[in-house]
This record gives sequence, structure tokens and C-alpha cells, in this order.
Amino acid sequence: METKIMHDKQTRPLVLVIAGLDSGGGAGVTADIMTVHDQGAWGLPIVTALTCQSLERVTLIEPTDINVFKESIKLAIEDWNEQISAVKIGLITNAKILESVLELLEGPLKGVPVIWDPVLTATAGELESADLKGNLQRILKAVTVFTPNLPEALEFASWKEEEFEARGGVYALCDFFLQMGANAVLLKGGHNVSNLDAVDIFKSKDYSFVLKHSKKEGLGAHGGGCALSSALAGLVACGYALQDAAVLAKVYVTRGIFMTDVAVDHKRPPLAHTGCVYDLDYMPTICEANFPEYAGPFPKCPFNMGIYPVVDSAEWVERLLSLGVKTIQLRIKTDVHDDESNEQLVEQIRRACFLGRTFRARVFIDDHYKLAAKFGAYGVHLGMEDLQTADLDFIKESGLRLGVSTHGIYEVCKVLTLQPSYIAIGHIFPTKTKKMASLPQGIAKMGLQAMMLKDKIPTVAIGGIKLDKAQEILDAGADCIAVVTAITEAKNHALETQKWIEICRTGPSELFGKTPHHWHKRQDEQEKRGPVPFEHLDLNPVPYFN
Repeated sequence: METKIMHDKQTRPLVLVIAGLDSGGGAGVTADIMTVHDQGAWGLPIVTALTCQSLERVTLIEPTDINVFKESIKLAIEDWNEQISAVKIGLITNAKILESVLELLEGPLKGVPVIWDPVLTATAGELESADLKGNLQRILKAVTVFTPNLPEALEFASWKEEEFEARGGVYALCDFFLQMGANAVLLKGGHNVSNLDAVDIFKSKDYSFVLKHSKKEGLGAHGGGCALSSALAGLVACGYALQDAAVLAKVYVTRGIFMTDVAVDHKRPPLAHTGCVYDLDYMPTICEANFPEYAGPFPKCPFNMGIYPVVDSAEWVERLLSLGVKTIQLRIKTDVHDDESNEQLVEQIRRACFLGRTFRARVFIDDHYKLAAKFGAYGVHLGMEDLQTADLDFIKESGLRLGVSTHGIYEVCKVLTLQPSYIAIGHIFPTKTKKMASLPQGIAKMGLQAMMLKDKIPTVAIGGIKLDKAQEILDAGADCIAVVTAITEAKNHALETQKWIEICRTGPSELFGKTPHHWHKRQDEQEKRGPVPFEHLDLNPVPYFN
């Protein structure tokens, strides 16, 4: 399913776009402005040069007069009520314009996110450019994300292509720019025509990963580099974290390559501008060191799991299951996972699993997957850090469901290849249960991810959710809602639980087999509301608990 972002035109943040004008319309300012608008921002075009070019060649370049250039920037900064939220920089044609841009970034716009797409030469034809290489360190210190393609990056680093691998490859090349002052690098690998996949590398102080798509036959589309950097700028301006913006920008360009707007016989038609879309078919494969790439599929959960409380004791598990809850998580944080010498931990997990079977409920155990398997839990829940070290093969072979927490589209893409039982999306609002490195996503961004996964993987909305927002979250696309303090800190937890059940319902009851740790495979009918046929089992039918 694809889900397109809808924006209120009155809330569009401003993006300053500094680039050349492409008379062919496929790249430069023309493509930049369309791209920025597609991400939900408003582009302010500052033209550095008029270029006479087509889809195949560049014949003439006329740099913008420096006084006209400076006046354009002055009006863009001074005559809007809103502040500039991001800057995208493309073709810089001469030393005067380069100096003016750097003074701008070091002065009035210091601290504003800057996406710099360096242009040394055009992919098709010859373009003049200012001495970017000679000013590289100054440029990188002012830049948030530097987005060279592979040939440009090699030229900036003065690396020969034949010594590329011996020097450490793409990650070492990214490190070259980071060490010179860049905050982050998105190294575009689409120009490497020998690869079967279009592979880009994102690297910053905190993140290092590969974004991989299958390539379209041929030589791609005109304007891909401009669109990628402009999409990044628009998304960052709209509040996306850099790693999430990189994923969505990659999706935008990939869709544009496969769904070109203009039918031409040229080798490289202009990129299509199709809107910022959460399209599962175009989401990149994320490859990251020390993170598992494949693991599942894990056993399925019903999409309708109902209200999903997260509690810290078996007493709370019993209390809420007795009130009709059918999905619950026992979260007990310890320094050591699955510590069987911790008698209290072992007893809490053992009792919670026993209660799950007694109430025919789905009891998930947070972190302690070996103890969960030992005592017959329904499933386990793991965070992103725990997924790096957990024995996922053991979890799968034990028949446990696997739920995972994510905090943005980048992490959703990371876990998709694991084929988990459900994906938790958050955090939606500020939460006091744990310190979060990421910012709250809000309902709209959560909903876009949930709708993308609709009817494919169950989604659970997480993070600071209160009752007054529950219906809005479900309407946005989440399959169910997890809560912590909303119930456990309520003055009357029983009454509060019933209010949550009224909105979220509870999902179906579960059936256990005749052996202690055996769960019967659920049928598709259980995903629907209403009576559930179990004639294939030697047990009495159990209806939904609503």
C-alpha cells in the first residue's frame, strides 16, 4: 500500500534553493522546487546561472550577476514572516557566488540545516563550477549533509578509482569528508553502472548504513541527484530526522526513475515528481553492520490485538487480564537478560506465562526471550539494540512471536527483512517511561507508516498515548495501541481499562493445544470481528472478547 503525505499549505516550512536553472526542466532549480513542494515544504529559488541544456547535453552557461544573486537572497531572508528551515545548494558557477553563499551560511543562516549537492560536472555534458575542491573544508563545516556522487567524491578526495578499494572503499571515502568537518554524508552510488543495485551510503557520527534498491534497466533518469538532495532538504525542513529523510528521499527518487513523467526516446528521461509517498514497494533495503539482515518469518499475530498494556509485574498482568485484556507485555528491566539466578525475575515470568494460558491471552515478555520460551509465553518484544545481539533463530524455532520497537521509517525499513510478528511505531508523544534519543513522531507520521503496512504486518502505536488521542491514532491507521502509565497510574485502573477496551477492543481469545507450550495455528477468519470458526480443532469455539 502507498500512502501520500497531505499537507496544509499554510504550514509549509521555507527551503532556500540555490542552484542553476535547467532550460530542459529535468534538473536544477526547476526540479528542486517541484521536489521540495512534494515533501510538504515551500521552495524559494535563488538562481546561480542560466544553463542551456537538454536531456543529453549542455551548450551554454551564463552565471547570475552577483548583485542580482545577493538581492534575491536578501529578499528571501528578510521579506518572509517565517524563518528559513533548510537550505539546498546545487550548481555554484563562480568564486563570487561561492563566497556569497559561504558568508550566508557562516552568518545569517548559521545553524540552519544545509544540504549541499556539489556539482563538478554534469552527468550529461560539461558544466563549469567554482573551485569547490579548494574550499572543501570551509564548505563541509557549514554543511549538514554533503551529497556527492561517487565520481565527484573520488575527485574531492583526490583518490584514483583503481585504488578505491585498497583505501577502504565507500565507508573510508565517507570518513574523509566527516574528518574534514561534514556532519553527515550521503554518497550516491547510482552512477556505478556495473552494479545491479542502486546503492547509496549514509554516514554520520551516529549512523552508518547502506540503502539498496534494484536498478531500472538503462541509465536511469535525468535530475536524480538534484531531486535526492532537494527531497532531503524538504524533509529535514518538515522535521524529519536525517536518517528518516535519507530513506524517504531515496524512495522519492526511485519512484521517479521507475515512473517517469515524460515519454521520450532519449536514454535518460526526466525524473517524475510523484509526491512524497510511503510506498512499501519502493522502500530500500537497509544494511547496517552488526544488525541482522534476515531472520523470519515469525509466527503471525492477529491484526486486531486490542488494547495492549505494558506492565512491570505479574500482579499487574493478572489484574488486567481479569478485566478482559487479551494482549499484555511484561517488561522487567534487568542488567542481565534471562538471568535464571534471579529468582524474582524467573517467578514473575513463569507466573505471567501461566496467566496467559489461564486467560487465553497473548502475553509478551520484554527482552528475556529464553525465559519466555522456557515458560511458554506467546511472544517476546525486543528493541533495536536488543535485536543486534538476540538469538533470533532460537526465538523463531521456539515458536515465539516477535514484536519490535521502531522510531521512524529508517528503523521500520531495517526490521522489515526480519519479518517480525508485529511492528511497534513510536514514540508518538513525549514519554516519561524511558529517555528517548529520537524526537516524538506525532500521529501523522506514525499513521503514514502504519497505513503503508496495513494488512501486511500488524502495527502497534507506542509512546505517551492518552485516552483522548486513542481514536485519532486508530483512525490514522494503527492496528492497536500500547500504553504504560495511562492505566497503571490511573486513579481507578479498572474503570480506565474498560474505557480503553471500549475504544480499542481486545482482539480474539487464544486457544492452547494439549501440550503445555503448543499454540494452535490461527486461521485467517480470526483477523475478522465476530465469531471465529474452530471446527478444525477438537475444542469448543471461543468467540471474540469485545
